[in-house]
Amino acid sequence: MQFECFFKMSIESQEEQTLEVQGVPEEVEEELLWLYFENKRRSGGGSLVSVSRNGSQAILRFEEAEVAARVLSKAPHVLHGAELTVRKPARKDPRKLLLRGVNPSTSQELVELYVENMMGVDEGEYTLYSSHARDLILVHFHQDISRDFQELCTKISNKPLEGAQIVLEQIDQTDSIIVENLPANVSEDMLSLYLDNQRSGEVKDVTMMSEGVARVSFLEFDSVDRVLNQSLKLEKTQLTARPYFAFLHTEDSSSSPPISPVTSINGTLNSSTTNTQHMNSVGQSEAGSPAVSTTDNPLSTQLTASLPLVCQMSPPESMIAATVAQGIQELQLSPQPLSSHIPVPDPVKLTLFQLSPLPQSLQQTYSAFSIQIKEDGIHLAGPDHLVLEKLKNSVLEFLSGMAQTQLTFDLEKAQFLARQDVKDRLLQTLKDNGLPCMYSVSDCVAVVTSLSLSSSSKACDTLTDLLSNFSIPVDREYECMLYAHEWRSFLHTLGLCSAQVSERGGEINVITLKGMEEEKKAKIVEFLSTPIETEAIISMESGMLKYIQVHCHHLLADMNQVSIFPLDSPEACGLRIHGNAAACQMAEEVLREVVSSVVTRTITVNQPGVARFLIEEGEGASILREMQAKFQVYIDMEKVHWHPLETEDIFEAAWKMTSCHNFLKRASDGSLRVPSSALTDQNSNNISAPDRGLLEEAKRLFSTIDEPVDNGPSSLDNAPGVEEDLYTDREPTALRADVEVEDGAALPLQDGGGSHVNSVPALAASILEEEAQLSLAIQYSMETTNRSVVDEWEELQKALELSKEITVLDGAGALQTTSHTVAGSHLSQAACDSLQEAISSANTATIVVFAGYSSDLIRVDIALNKKVNLRQHEEKLVLQNVQSLSQYHRTCLDLIKRKHAVEVTIQGNKATISGFKDFVAGAMPDMKQLLKRISTTMSDDEILRTVQWVWHDPVVSGTKTPYPPDATVFIEKAWKMRQKTVDILLDNQPHIMNFEKMQEFNVASGKSVTISRKMLSSGESDIQDEDYSLLSSLPDTSRVTEDSDEFQDIVKAFYETIQEYHNKIKIIKVEKLTNRLLYNQYKLKKASMNQGVYASEVERTLYHGTSENSVKEICVHGFNRSFCGKNATVYGQGVYFAVNSALSVQNQYSPPNANGHKFVFVAKVLTGDFTQGSHSMKTTPLKESSDIPLRYDSVADKTDNPSLFVIFNDTQAYPEYLITCQKIQR
Repeated sequence: MQFECFFKMSIESQEEQTLEVQGVPEEVEEELLWLYFENKRRSGGGSLVSVSRNGSQAILRFEEAEVAARVLSKAPHVLHGAELTVRKPARKDPRKLLLRGVNPSTSQELVELYVENMMGVDEGEYTLYSSHARDLILVHFHQDISRDFQELCTKISNKPLEGAQIVLEQIDQTDSIIVENLPANVSEDMLSLYLDNQRSGEVKDVTMMSEGVARVSFLEFDSVDRVLNQSLKLEKTQLTARPYFAFLHTEDSSSSPPISPVTSINGTLNSSTTNTQHMNSVGQSEAGSPAVSTTDNPLSTQLTASLPLVCQMSPPESMIAATVAQGIQELQLSPQPLSSHIPVPDPVKLTLFQLSPLPQSLQQTYSAFSIQIKEDGIHLAGPDHLVLEKLKNSVLEFLSGMAQTQLTFDLEKAQFLARQDVKDRLLQTLKDNGLPCMYSVSDCVAVVTSLSLSSSSKACDTLTDLLSNFSIPVDREYECMLYAHEWRSFLHTLGLCSAQVSERGGEINVITLKGMEEEKKAKIVEFLSTPIETEAIISMESGMLKYIQVHCHHLLADMNQVSIFPLDSPEACGLRIHGNAAACQMAEEVLREVVSSVVTRTITVNQPGVARFLIEEGEGASILREMQAKFQVYIDMEKVHWHPLETEDIFEAAWKMTSCHNFLKRASDGSLRVPSSALTDQNSNNISAPDRGLLEEAKRLFSTIDEPVDNGPSSLDNAPGVEEDLYTDREPTALRADVEVEDGAALPLQDGGGSHVNSVPALAASILEEEAQLSLAIQYSMETTNRSVVDEWEELQKALELSKEITVLDGAGALQTTSHTVAGSHLSQAACDSLQEAISSANTATIVVFAGYSSDLIRVDIALNKKVNLRQHEEKLVLQNVQSLSQYHRTCLDLIKRKHAVEVTIQGNKATISGFKDFVAGAMPDMKQLLKRISTTMSDDEILRTVQWVWHDPVVSGTKTPYPPDATVFIEKAWKMRQKTVDILLDNQPHIMNFEKMQEFNVASGKSVTISRKMLSSGESDIQDEDYSLLSSLPDTSRVTEDSDEFQDIVKAFYETIQEYHNKIKIIKVEKLTNRLLYNQYKLKKASMNQGVYASEVERTLYHGTSENSVKEICVHGFNRSFCGKNATVYGQGVYFAVNSALSVQNQYSPPNANGHKFVFVAKVLTGDFTQGSHSMKTTPLKESSDIPLRYDSVADKTDNPSLFVIFNDTQAYPEYLITCQKIQR
């Protein structure tokens, strides 16, 4: 029969359909758990038969074993932010049996003999474990049990042990073991790692129960046997392992944790299983031993430790022998109890027997007999054979009277009857009506089992009458609600009701119990008529969001029944959907499918300047837009970083980054010189008479130190500069009468023989700043901000200016010096690292591409790399004096890379500038300028041979003390850099060199001394400040050598624009003009114009042809408008400049002199914003589009690609070079 197949479903099939879930959060309701595991997309699940929840654990039973296998393979499972553990539930352990009812006083040897005789095993093939009360014995076989369990049960039930009736039971697998004999230093993590490496299975939890003892739980039950079969050794210590069961706990049962159910015969007893207590033949109650509880929870609860029987204390040998002999005699001579087992394969009949009053009635009548209901039948046992047969006949008669009746329903009603809540209510109603029965549903057939055929028929009639079905019409506007999550949740809360949309639509078919029709109908109508607004958020990456907005905007527009808001912030990014519950759910499902279908790819492009190329608006950005439109993708540039360098003058920035030095201020004889004013100025320092004595003693000490040790040649020129830590506090060093010199406070001096002599620090005159101000400056200089590299260096310089040695007088009049020095090396390193990082970032672009198809990602990757590679360009320049590249020059190279986003490599005497063509072209002027500086840079030895810098003692008139060689080199380079002031550390004190005033200012003392520059090679006298100012206003002309790169660059640019005169003009010479007055005026004008916003470039290199008579005038006074009109005034009465040299070499603009020489100036011109000029213009016209009266900066012959520019402000042009050329006579 079909219904018999349903009831006789094998245990193996049920196990395949059942899964155990652990780690379920408390706030997760059973309904949510049900929905999650029925959702195939999220969990891989399907239709569930039942969900049994117990705390953080649950048992799931699916309709199909394939669904359970799919859920088990799909991991991880995350619900409410918690990861769930899903595994197969415990099954019957094939290697373990439990002996219940053992007499606690029975000896170990007697139990072993009993087990070996009853179960047919030999010594060494099993291990025994006992409970704390010794009435439960766990037999652990080393191999799977081969004997029939039913046969063993019958055999053992017929053989009491020392008068105690023994019951044999099967138990569920355990997932835990007890590990003993652990070394003291072994932790939980170490033990877990060791067991993982043993390949026994994944460890779920390790708990240290006591010293040397730990409980280990595994994710899989089979892992326990694998571990028990292994030899465990950790840190050369042999470990002991045994299975872990709660019913064998060593503590008192009153304090034991909840005990897992112990199954008898073939299955796990549920809450309805009855174990009737009884007295055996010697009057001993089997219930006296700790009973194993049965619960409604089918989960295996946490187990606790047990002790092997073989490890317990043994009694004296004589007592053992006597007990064994007595036990064997009892086994042979004592009367055997009688038992009978009635198999009941139908679980429904077994349940009906249990629910009937018959078992209790028989137990009360025959109290000396045991009636046990087990999963496969009924077990009877007692001392009297006749009574036992009578009991058996009564049970068989009761069972044979039971009858089954089939009812056929449509699928909806059958599914409704199969629901557990409906089933409980119907069975209770039938029982209240005097019709105790059970029913089961398989497909569309319901099988009703009752105590008799008549009661079964009445139960079927009543069951049919209790069902009621009706229909509710639904308006079309509410139909969408029937497909929302809220509708399903509502049906779960409705209870005892099933509602489904009809196939033709427009109505709901409802099934409920009789008498509940109006109540259910009212609730359904109320739900459908109540608008439900919900909100859903779909989280995604920012690039994914933009892809959907750009390429799925039509889809978003079609979802007009809901409101969709983009969320794009650091806290949340995605789409927020708000609207009607059903429409919101549909929109969410569609959009989640869209999100899951979008594919991504990370593309990394490595080329010089690629980050700048792609970020800046221009060709790179246009390529990205083209690819996004062509391949229907979105390119996320969030990981691409590049920003322009804030400073324009890289040479000034490089100087600031490399100009932090500390030098020893020494006299020409190599001794440490202290200005006389520092020791004699009593008024300024308020030094008393005793203190002056101390100062005189200091003078004597200095003079003693200054005496040379030997008469060897002086090595002053080779004395290295000593850099001190400016950010490290030191203890005050007192200058006492006996003048003790501390090693840590001394400045190293170098005598004539090259040995080092310690001396005291230079004396400071007064306290100018408080220590708090210094600390504030240090803290400010070390703050992490977004300042540029140059800004960081400027902040460092400010901190160095404020750092000083504070000289204070103690109470006894002793002079103490506290050095507050702070190391700037960390900021220097940080600035260099920041610069290198910025260079590296400019050469790498990591982009993330979002697309609908993987093939589009591949196309974008190939196309982008191809387009970038095709736009790579390189230029080569020849270097001179490559060996003289200083740190300053290398920093300039790095800043050129950073500013223009190019790569510069130097091999031999060639420099290669590579990158994108426009970037390389922009870097070329800076590179050429750098090459000019390198070619004109004097070596340190040349500087020392030709120049000497000295400082003048303000007290001893006429005394001039040269600076040491390294300081001289540094000061001369700053002079050559045209610096107005420069910060320098002399004797670890901050000083400022002012080249305009030709003074050295000591920041610590506030005093200044005069400095001067002396030319050694020409024997010139000292150049004072007045001479310097006079000379700075006169032009300095130098001829550019023909083999220099500077000459080649000028000639190349000249001939590139000479057009038809290419083979008609030859260059005689090129001279470089240096007029500081004109150049400073030009720089001020340029700085003023740079503050504005210009559509075109501000500065251009142009040509101006002139006559021989005007050359000197222009060299001294610049381009003067008073000479305008001499050659042309077509576009205004100003100074004319040509874009092409071809125009300037014409005789009209550069007439030849008597020798046939023509003169053309190469000028820097500030053209700025320009418009077309006219003959009448005496100044530039006003801009028509400006709200305020602003004028153009210049005019031209035409606004589109001009060839002539006219300026009306003399400071807008600076004559840089003069080219003398001649027409070739043929």
